[in-house]
Amino acid sequence: MNKKLKEAIEYAMFKHKVSKLELSELMNVSYPTMLSRLKQPELIRFTEAEKMCKILNIELRVEFENK
Repeated sequence: MNKKLKEAIEYAMFKHKVSKLELSELMNVSYPTMLSRLKQPELIRFTEAEKMCKILNIELRVEFENK
């Protein structure tokens, strides 16, 4: 799941020609924080994900697993 999320974000960044630094500036988070979020997408807060989706023009679908 995290691998798919990471790949979706990276592809959207590539498609819209948005660098990690630019994305951090647009989201008002520090560059090290952005690197951490991109490396481990499960750390992305809901509000950050919402903002990222608007910036990258993507829709992230959340799936819950029953364990």
